[in-house]
Amino acid sequence: MKVLMRGVHLTLTDSLRDYAREHLVRHVERYADDEASEVDISLVDINGPKGGVDKECRVTVRMPNFASIHVTETAETLLQAIDAARDRLERSLKRAVDKRRDVHTDGLPEDVAANAPTY
Repeated sequence: MKVLMRGVHLTLTDSLRDYAREHLVRHVERYADDEASEVDISLVDINGPKGGVDKECRVTVRMPNFASIHVTETAETLLQAIDAARDRLERSLKRAVDKRRDVHTDGLPEDVAANAPTY
């Protein structure tokens, strides 16, 4: 899986990159584990040094044969924004995969559907 990470109006530190990989990318890998998948992460400081609830995490996941999934979360800190984006992204990915799985076996007898490969 290809991971693109960038900071907008802020500098990405190694600890921030590691946190995003551990708490966001690792959870997405369960759903998008092939080489053609791509995760695009943008960490944004909207107001700059002014402060406030202005840290944003934007994540776009592109997988073959699926529509792109985009999530944006805003919070007081980047760590909170990353965690909130991860939670929403996991729900969206699970829904998309389950929907594909249901369509794949829809109309088949139960014994055949149980043995059908999942893609």
